[in-house]
Amino acid sequence: MTAIDLNKLRTEIDAIDEKLVKLFNQRAKCVLQIGRYKQQQHIAVYEPKREAVVMANVARCNNGPLPDEELTTIYTAILAAMRRLQSPDLLERQ
Repeated sequence: MTAIDLNKLRTEIDAIDEKLVKLFNQRAKCVLQIGRYKQQQHIAVYEPKREAVVMANVARCNNGPLPDEELTTIYTAILAAMRRLQSPDLLERQ
């Protein structure tokens, strides 16, 4: 691998990261809508069964090379951040 190849790959990673940020924010907008609904209906923010479904979907979609265990770690952090978005304090600011 040359320095040019390395720079090209890093540029590609930067572009992928930009897409991921847009997708995370798109996901967050949906989560905010769900949070408002849950608040109106007095439904708990944390739904372990739903999170298990999300994790199962992620594992089902995974064709590697990222191991399922690593995706589980990543999605655990994503779901925790999304749960925080649904907290009443943050919902009021949106």
